[in-house]
Amino acid sequence: MKKTFHTKEKKTSKNKKNRTILAIMLLFPIIVSLSTKNPKDTSLVGNLYPAKDVYFLYDLSYLKNEKQIREHTIFEHELELIQSAEEYLILDLFLFNDEYPRDKMTFPNSVKTMTDALINKKKLNPSMPIILITDPINNFYGAYEQRHITRLKQAGIDVVITDLNKLKDSNPLLSGYYRCYAQWFGTKGLAWIPNIFDKSAPKINLRSIIKLSNFKGNHRKVLISEKEAIISSSNPHDASGYHSNIAVHFKGDMVKELLNSEKTVIAFSGGTVPSISYESTTFSETEEEIFIRLLTEKGIFDTLLNNIQQTKEGDEIRIAIFYLADLKVLDALGKAAMRGVDIKIIADPNKDAFGIEKNGNPNRPALCSFAKKYPSLQVRWYNTNGEQYHGKTACFSYTSKNETHIMLGSANFTRRNLEGYNLETDAELIMPNTAPQAVEINTYFDRLWNNQDGMYTLPLEDYYTESFLRNILWKI
Repeated sequence: MKKTFHTKEKKTSKNKKNRTILAIMLLFPIIVSLSTKNPKDTSLVGNLYPAKDVYFLYDLSYLKNEKQIREHTIFEHELELIQSAEEYLILDLFLFNDEYPRDKMTFPNSVKTMTDALINKKKLNPSMPIILITDPINNFYGAYEQRHITRLKQAGIDVVITDLNKLKDSNPLLSGYYRCYAQWFGTKGLAWIPNIFDKSAPKINLRSIIKLSNFKGNHRKVLISEKEAIISSSNPHDASGYHSNIAVHFKGDMVKELLNSEKTVIAFSGGTVPSISYESTTFSETEEEIFIRLLTEKGIFDTLLNNIQQTKEGDEIRIAIFYLADLKVLDALGKAAMRGVDIKIIADPNKDAFGIEKNGNPNRPALCSFAKKYPSLQVRWYNTNGEQYHGKTACFSYTSKNETHIMLGSANFTRRNLEGYNLETDAELIMPNTAPQAVEINTYFDRLWNNQDGMYTLPLEDYYTESFLRNILWKI
């Protein structure tokens, strides 16, 4: 009896020990994930600088007299920036691949064209630093190397694959276990799963899919030379070739801050930081009417909320956006509408994604529910036809202080894009309401809202969604 009692006691003690170990193994990864932070010198709200040669660029795909029209300019300006560079080029581009099902659709050869332009520039200037920073999605998180990235490397161009493990986690329940138990196995090796983007592309493996499921990325779209810069919502990505986008092309001392922000990404991703700089420029008084500042990561969120909260009765907010689903932003817009601010929103209906039909999440349930809650919020859908309305723009016209603030760049208005889980780059431009660029951006918006000379937008009712399940899903 005594022996049996001691045996049971040992088993109970061992079971408690095993349960304690299991609890630590389950809880420790979540604690690790919750403690993650983004690298130093991200989430910036930069200084205000005078800007010179400010050009708004846009790509529009739309119907006119039942014919598809492509009115695109951004890629052309990006190629011109590459061709005119003399001292260095830094590009930070989220999507840089040509993988899509060619048996179902055809897109422009954007990636090959830009790759050729960069290689030709390197041939003409062998000592010139040229760096492409990009997201690991283009190599499917290390399962293989995308062919145009290989071409760039073979030409002597530095390619920096962003180290996403350095970014904070958006989903601790998943990412914590990935950090503690899965990341050490890497993603290289036997690949046997068909590529989800293109069946003819190299195969992938389960470890690369697990890394994908962390849902974070370097979502920036930036091009910099010693002369100028472009901040855009546009990816030079074949399957994105017909999307509608918006960008700003500018010169001035903000380029220096932008360059430093890209050096930060190169450094924490293990790349070699080039010893390059931007020379300060002095403008005449007539050229100092437009000011610009750099916004990255959570700095975009803080500035966006501040701009919304500053608005008063009689002011205007114009938003043209791919994703708008952040609860704090939507709530701030609703409260502004109740103050008498005139708010108009053009949003993508989230029905198309590279040949795949989507269910409308998150925009349709999010915007329909908030339009119902705040009836003075005005919403229209962009009339997409296979492509996406991919812009990320907010324009604030303040009547009392005669100022227009324009925010644009890579960041969608969602939690993941605005609260530091992705790398994002936006610019904020501040100018008098009468400045040509302020008039131009409002004219652009009015053209889409009022369907001037084309069928750009549709009323809210055309994609109205009211579903208890979808309301839960988009919030999750």
